[in-house]
Amino acid sequence: MSFPRYESYKDSGVEWLGDVPEHWDVRRLKEVCEVFPSNVDKKTYENETPVLLCNYTDVYYNEKITPHIDFMAATASADQIKKFTLRGGDTIITKDSETADDIAIAAYVPQDLPNVICGYHLSMIRPREATCGAFIKRLFDSIYVKSCCAVYANGLTRVGLGQYALDNLEMPFPPKTEQAAIAAFLNRETAKIDALIAEQQRLIELLKEKRQSVISHAVTKGLNPNAPMKDSGIECLGKVPEHWEVCALRRLLSVPLANGIFKKKDDFGDGVLLVNVFDVYQNDFKIKFEQLDRVKCSPDEAITYQVLPEDLFFVRSSLKQEGIAAVVVAGISAEEVVFECHLIRARPKQSTVNSRYCSYLLNSPIYRAKMIAKAKITTMTTIDQETILSTILPQPPKEEQQTIAAFLDRETAKLDTFTAEAKTAITLLQERRTALISAAVTGKIDVRGAGLS
Repeated sequence: MSFPRYESYKDSGVEWLGDVPEHWDVRRLKEVCEVFPSNVDKKTYENETPVLLCNYTDVYYNEKITPHIDFMAATASADQIKKFTLRGGDTIITKDSETADDIAIAAYVPQDLPNVICGYHLSMIRPREATCGAFIKRLFDSIYVKSCCAVYANGLTRVGLGQYALDNLEMPFPPKTEQAAIAAFLNRETAKIDALIAEQQRLIELLKEKRQSVISHAVTKGLNPNAPMKDSGIECLGKVPEHWEVCALRRLLSVPLANGIFKKKDDFGDGVLLVNVFDVYQNDFKIKFEQLDRVKCSPDEAITYQVLPEDLFFVRSSLKQEGIAAVVVAGISAEEVVFECHLIRARPKQSTVNSRYCSYLLNSPIYRAKMIAKAKITTMTTIDQETILSTILPQPPKEEQQTIAAFLDRETAKLDTFTAEAKTAITLLQERRTALISAAVTGKIDVRGAGLS
């Protein structure tokens, strides 16, 4: 859908804004709204009144602040309650964050919330009589206001948008009735876009489930639906093809498991390539040698911690449970490569084991759940070598392993392509959403003819 421009424009006097419709005004935020940076923290004090606290995450993850949100319990003074209780028409924005990109994320308050207080790290923007609160919300959704706020935010370890900068933001304002009409139009159109985004997100989840299902079935049941089956002796596996072996992983290795090398910060920058735990996570469990760091190693260390093609690497320590024991297969590198201490190397017998099949098997939902269940959880989640070695695996003949791995390479590639297309669609829809909001609230397009008066 395309929209016309207004009949006539004038210079806004604001460089970032450019021209605005002739009948619009450009005003500082403090001229049309009251702006209150909150000082209500999460602590509870005996001499204060119990309240519900609208905090940073409530604003960050919600377009609207409604009674259905699970607000945090806190306390506030009488003055704070009077000043920061949420009213219908308020817009709440994030004023402090770790990055400038997360400054001025806005949520709208469509109705009075008598016992809900605006919390710390947020600013409350309350429109005066001639201003439509829903329009203010959409202004903060625009790329133009977001860019200004990101520029005006300052700080080192954290960034914040100060009161002066927020008060003096220069924004375009049509008459109030037109503000309300634009806001209503954007509510309607963004709802349509959000519904399309939700459809793509559901598709991604379905593709993920399909991918897991295809892998799980192939690595535990094989590709021949008519193959005679036998009990594997493993409850979670059930039956496997009759001609498959079932054995502990230790029987499949040509050399003992090995933990990786530990290096200090000063050792990085030069030397041989190093596979670390982040290289496993960041690349969908595929080692990309061109992205690896370098580390200084002695000749003996380079041999001891050498990475060879078809080596398997288990994540042995992770900040997140779901990351533990994930497996990646090493490819072929033209240079020397070693691996770091958060990884365990397994070198399968080339005569009987296809590493790609093993990685599909060990990364399947059944085995991921088994490994996570056996992991030790303290400040980090860890898994030891014996747990890995004792893991019981179904093993087809090597030729069949190769066939299964090739099948899964093809099928997962198709599903991954569909997933990438869905993610691209989401990105384009999000860009369309932001562009539409930005164009409408700055007068670059005229939406008055889009069913509005």
